Formats: sequence, C-alpha cells, structure tokens
Amino acid sequence: MTSPNITGKTRVHFLIGSPISQVLAPGWLTDRMRNANYDGMLVPLHIKKDHLESTLPALKAMPNVDSILITLPHKFAATAFCDTLSERAKVLGAINAMRREPDGTWFGDNFDGAGLTAGILKAGKTISGKTVFMVGAGGAGSSIAVSMLEEGARHLTFHDINEASQQALLAKLEAAYPGQVSVSPTPPANCDIVVNATSAGMKEHDPLPVQPDALASNMIVADVITDPVPTRLLSEAADRGCFTRDGTHMLDGQIQLLFEFMLRK
Repeated sequence: MTSPNITGKTRVHFLIGSPISQVLAPGWLTDRMRNANYDGMLVPLHIKKDHLESTLPALKAMPNVDSILITLPHKFAATAFCDTLSERAKVLGAINAMRREPDGTWFGDNFDGAGLTAGILKAGKTISGKTVFMVGAGGAGSSIAVSMLEEGARHLTFHDINEASQQALLAKLEAAYPGQVSVSPTPPANCDIVVNATSAGMKEHDPLPVQPDALASNMIVADVITDPVPTRLLSEAADRGCFTRDGTHMLDGQIQLLFEFMLRK
C-alpha cells in the first residue's frame, strides 16, 4: 500500500464497529483513494454498542468527515442518524454506509447484498428475469434478497432454519415486492440462481446448505463465505457444470461500491 501524505486538507472517513480489530477495509479503501489521486483516508473506530448515541452525532458534526461506514453491531441503530435512506435500506431497516450530501444532510445505504449481485453482473451474467433460491435469512441473506429483487429477479424463494428470522424477512419482502417471494426448504424446479447466505461451509464437516442433486449445469451458484474458497457447495456445483461465485467476489464487489459511494463517483 502506498504511504499516504496526511495533512490538514485530508478528507476523513470512518469505519465504526465493535469489535473492530478484524476489519481490512481501512487499508484497502485508503489505498484506492490514493491510487485515484483523492486526498482521503478511512480510519477504524471501536465504538461499543451502548456508545453509538453519544459518538455518532459528534462524528457527523466534524466538517472534514465525509462518510461513515458501519459494521456490526450498529447497522440497524445507525439508520436513526440519517436524514434520508436508499429504498433498500428502508426495506432492510439497516445500513452499512452513510455519507454527507452537498446540502449537509446524511444519506444512508446498504451494500451487503449489492456486493454479491455486483460480482455476478461483473462476470457477464444476468439476474433480471431469473428465479433465485437462497439459504439464510439473517443480515447477509436479507440484504442479498433485496439486491436480487432490485436487480429484477422474477421470483425469490428462500429458507432459514430459524423460523422467526424466516418469517420476519418474508414479511419485509412481501410488503416491498408483493407476489415475488416465497419460502421453501428446497430450490424450485425452474431455479436459475442458488445462494448460500449462511456460515454453513466454513468448517470441513458442516452440512451442505443445498443438496448436490438439486443443482443443475444451467445454474449460477454463489456463496458468501470467504474462507475456505471454494466451499464444498461450490466444489459440488463446479463438478456439475455450474457457474460459481465465492465470497471474495462478493467482497470485491462491495468494496468497489463502497468506494464509489464514499467519493460520490
């Protein structure tokens, strides 16, 4: 990474969360800023859950702060500190980025799921008009579901072993996309895209989120897991001729979208 020459003119962007030691985005995004000849930097801040209400307004009040990225556990609570939200952030009730607009107001958006769809689209594949099956209705799954439907997916079927999470997401999606969502433990017969939005696959002996005999060569199979790559699911999919996308493609897509959001590109 290039060594930034930091001065009083440097524009400041923060990444807040608790814990924060695991994040890699500050280095990646600061490097992208420098390579784009933009005088800015992304700084990680460890803000505990109970301290958000006292610290976030202070960060917003600093004139040289242009954006704030948000990770767990603040994605839901941070929406209250935005003046406006994107449509997907409204549906989800959660954000992972907020920026100062030219008029001084703060706009919030959510790129968790958009990173995965960007990885599929960048590879030259289409989502519009396709039928999607997804496993997982947590934070990642919820965001992916909205992004798939935003990109024009014809229908989304999903499943989660947590019945409460499944029903909560179904209610949100039915309100925003009536007639385009359903729940089922298995992919529909005409499925085009399969997504694993759970942690199943991080450990060697984890059960497969989708049984291999449900996969067909015409399918796109995507997984949110970044380690290991490929997961057993993606290996099984590749063996059957499926086009696959792993968690690193999702991460790359999200980093690019966040970079564009922060710099208003």
